[in-house]
Amino acid sequence: MLRILLLIVSLAVSGAAQAQARVGEPVPAFDTRLLEGKALPGAALKGKAVLVVFWATWCPPCQKELPELQALYEQYRSRGFEILALSIDADQFVVEEFWKDHEYAFPVAMKAPAHTQAFGPVRGTPTLYLIDRKGVLRMAHTGPVGRDALEARLKPLL
Repeated sequence: MLRILLLIVSLAVSGAAQAQARVGEPVPAFDTRLLEGKALPGAALKGKAVLVVFWATWCPPCQKELPELQALYEQYRSRGFEILALSIDADQFVVEEFWKDHEYAFPVAMKAPAHTQAFGPVRGTPTLYLIDRKGVLRMAHTGPVGRDALEARLKPLL
């Protein structure tokens, strides 16, 4: 009986660790350590429309989409839009050099356990999560979205 109970608890815990963020549900607050070493507390994103992007330096669709995200960031940041780019690369130095070479203005960090707890495992790149001002997930998408489609999803949230 004890073995069965332990198996059930183990499955429940492993299932919770693999939980995926769901559209229409709140995203738990999470803190992030940015590449430059600064802390970005989850509270700093409250009240903003936030796009969380899981990406990699070696991902061609990511390389194509990042400049489009930069353009959206420049256009809508003053209206309460924030982007947080979370790299799944293994080497932080590679990410730092990539970011410097491209001069993107939105915050970037390495993916951390807190991000996996909030969003679940990343199954492909890019993976984008659009969160409204109340902290509710409004879009979850793996693969490139394109500026026009993303902007159409973003505008009602601003």
